[in-house]
Amino acid sequence: MRILFLFVSLIVPAIVQARIGESVTQFADRYGMPKNTVSTKAADKMSPLIEGAIQRTYEYQGWKIRAAFLQLDGPCVRVDYQKIFKAGTNPQIQDYELEAITLANTPAGMSWKKVAFHNPASPDKIFNKAVEAYFGEAFGQKMWQRTDGAILWERSGLIVRLELPAARDYEAQMKATSEQKARASVSQF
Repeated sequence: MRILFLFVSLIVPAIVQARIGESVTQFADRYGMPKNTVSTKAADKMSPLIEGAIQRTYEYQGWKIRAAFLQLDGPCVRVDYQKIFKAGTNPQIQDYELEAITLANTPAGMSWKKVAFHNPASPDKIFNKAVEAYFGEAFGQKMWQRTDGAILWERSGLIVRLELPAARDYEAQMKATSEQKARASVSQF
């Protein structure tokens, strides 16, 4: 166990240094300027971390880090960590890498606890949530919650997502606004 802790403490600075809740400037200080390529722009538009948020993609020591900020000077509210695919690299996130990400995102005085998997994007129907909780882990979906409400979600062993409650609150607010606009645009029959 001591060897694993020593190994993890040595790779934490190498793998994951930016943390959920940090600013665009702090991310840039750790990783340099974000990647601004056609493929990263296309990926951010086709699959945004948060619709309408400021998205930044960084590459660092074999990892792709996508971060979403609700304001340019605000904190990162959602971040995805994923290995960059290349020959000879196992794209699966190993337990010790997940542990390094978790440790790097655990401020003093906080802790994580495993929770039943629940996809925030799926319908809030009892049957859907029961199926997710039962089968989620079988399909590589694992979830933990930090004492401040932040969520860590291992997605099929290929992506680790961290998000603050502000990300979910923002999405719920955007959904409610969209539904209000849709209702207001209905013709008066």
